[in-house]
Amino acid sequence: MKILTYVLAGVLAAAVLLAGAVVAVNADDGQQAAGLRPAGKILDRVAQILKIDKQTLIDAFKQAGGEVRQQGLIDRLDKLVADGKLTEDEADQYKTWLTAKPSGVVIAPQVMKDLLKNGKITQAQWDGWKAWWDKKPNIPLPKPDKPNFNKPLLQRPGRLQQNSAQGNIN
Repeated sequence: MKILTYVLAGVLAAAVLLAGAVVAVNADDGQQAAGLRPAGKILDRVAQILKIDKQTLIDAFKQAGGEVRQQGLIDRLDKLVADGKLTEDEADQYKTWLTAKPSGVVIAPQVMKDLLKNGKITQAQWDGWKAWWDKKPNIPLPKPDKPNFNKPLLQRPGRLQQNSAQGNIN
């Protein structure tokens, strides 16, 4: 049981750090009427520790996030092929389209509209994104499987399982 407690504490700590990083990356300029937001202070301090410019750090977080999301989509396509829900050709069409995505943009149309409306992207960036978006393969993707939240936490797939006979964590 102690091991489970340590593992859960570690997962919780990692989640808090990740949430802080996400908030920090999404902070506009880190300013607030009463001074720097905590996320802005964290970004400033991390940039000082790494001896890099704060904007370089923010750009690195954004790039890493985009790469991780894109790889997740590619992994999902591979799983759909393995499960027989997509053909290899259909998956390749999607992968080709994904890798042609203009840099510095997100995929979701509503997000892009909001970014344009709020002046966060230029009309040229919108036009480049829109030209890419219009080339999206016309292949419907199955919806991802939803997690079963009705099962207790330790019985969900991908979670730690406790061996009831020995009290060990597998």
